Formats: sequence, C-alpha cells, structure tokens
Amino acid sequence: MVNIDDLIGVPYVNGGRDCETGLDCWGLVREYYRRAGIKLPKHLIDIKRVDAIMAEIDSNKHKWLELETPEVGCVVLLRLIGNPLPSHCGIYVGYGEFMHAVQTAVQIDRVSRWGPRVIGYFKPKEGAYPHV
Repeated sequence: MVNIDDLIGVPYVNGGRDCETGLDCWGLVREYYRRAGIKLPKHLIDIKRVDAIMAEIDSNKHKWLELETPEVGCVVLLRLIGNPLPSHCGIYVGYGEFMHAVQTAVQIDRVSRWGPRVIGYFKPKEGAYPHV
C-alpha cells in the first residue's frame, strides 16, 4: 500500500509535476506511481488540449490494463463536464473514493459523485514502464 495522505491539500497547478509547487491530475498519478516504484512519463499537456490528451491516451493504450472493477491504486479516468472525451484522472483509494487534483487542491471525492463521467479504471501492465 502506497501512502499518499500527505498529498491531500497540495495546490492544484495546471501542468504541475512537483509536490512542493503543485500538481495537476496527471502529476498526482505520477507521484502515486513514483512512490510505488514505477516511473510514468511526464505528459506535459494543457488540460484544454483534449486532442493532445486523446493522442497521448491512444499512443499508450497498449501499456495499460483496463479493470472491470476498481482496485486500490488504479487510475480512474474521467470526463469533465461539457467534454465527451477523457480529460481528467485520479487514483482510486478504496471504499468508493478516489484522490484527484482539481480546482484548488488535491482532494478525496466519491466516485459515485462523478457517475457517467467515469470512463474506466486502469493500471499499468507489468513491465510497461521502468521501475525507480
């Protein structure tokens, strides 16, 4: 189990990849997996560039396993309101909750609150990314 409780309240920063200065949703996912010993790519993509997000997802699909049900530590892939495509993500922490970086800071939210905006649950395939 990876301890990420200290990340709650870290400021949201678009493109943020550092706990000291702030994280965006992908920065949070990267930090979780770094602590788990897996190095995910930076993917410095502006959240408003859905085309770039989709291209990144498509080019890396083969490295991820889609899960039928969420597991602690898996990535929750979501759509933001008004956007039919994936544009947000977080880490499933169990008991129907996930951690994500949104609006002002990293926070815990209920998956059920996001309802039909949840696209799926994913985890990296074994050996798809380097270990740190």
